[in-house]
Amino acid sequence: MDPIIVGAGRSPAIDPDRRIRSAAFAAIEQLSRQHGGQIPWDAITPGFQTGGQTVRFANRAKGIFKPRQMSAALSIKTTVPRSGRSPWYRDQDFSASLDGPTGLVRYDLSRGGREDASNRALLAAMQRGAPLIYFRGISPAVYQPVFPVWVESSRQEEGYVLLATADFADAGTVSPAAARERIEVSYSVTEARVRNHQAWFSARTKAAYGWRCAFSGLPVRELLIGAHIVPDAEGGLPSVQNGICMSALHHVAFDSHLIGVDPDYRVHVASPLRKQRDGDLLANIKGIDGARLTLPQAPEDWPDRRFLERRFKQFRERLG
Repeated sequence: MDPIIVGAGRSPAIDPDRRIRSAAFAAIEQLSRQHGGQIPWDAITPGFQTGGQTVRFANRAKGIFKPRQMSAALSIKTTVPRSGRSPWYRDQDFSASLDGPTGLVRYDLSRGGREDASNRALLAAMQRGAPLIYFRGISPAVYQPVFPVWVESSRQEEGYVLLATADFADAGTVSPAAARERIEVSYSVTEARVRNHQAWFSARTKAAYGWRCAFSGLPVRELLIGAHIVPDAEGGLPSVQNGICMSALHHVAFDSHLIGVDPDYRVHVASPLRKQRDGDLLANIKGIDGARLTLPQAPEDWPDRRFLERRFKQFRERLG
């Protein structure tokens, strides 16, 4: 199989590491599901197998990591300091790392500057438009992987890069150039910021739910959406607490108020839908009536009850 051509707003480049990246994405996706989106460092350390070799995902001491088998970076990482220790990088606070003008995420480079080997490996990935895994620390020695992400631009003089992500596509074959067509600015700076901000919201929401639909458990990431509870058009925040990971089908039903979720995380199927008879697919949707929403492992990622109450009120009003 020929290497796929990828680009990130620059001239297309061949990524010689493509096969290893594909194997890494498949392996980290499986780990993420096994651990409900929160992977302990001890599970990340062994790495993954590809081509008869063991390849590591990341390094405990380094934020930017290039395996010895690759020619550019595979992953980046932020950590949560243990109790009593202060953050030593700005990106350890995710909310503070969001770049207001662009909606992208700031990631601090290593402090060795241009000559640092880790920085060079990350910039090599940027030049190829190669996708990365972002291990986002959520507690000491526990990480939530967000992928694919890539370096949109480098601000070396300021000591950081800007990261973009996508909220769709097969991570093993994603083309950043194709992804960017959906999330990048095409009309205005404001649209760019909003699109990039929403892409990060969706990607983080899906990661929090371990890449599974909260209604059905569907694990096919190409069919998953990080959906708003209170819609963006109604002032809904782009935060994980205002999101639910769901399949495209459940998303349409949720947006159409055919299914709803009450503040106690119970699922309700609208009576007009329950009365219909049309095969197994519809039966499966009706079967979730009264079930409890599958929640993220981290309580801080659970849907905010106030947002659910507001949305559920609309669901009940539609029922008349």
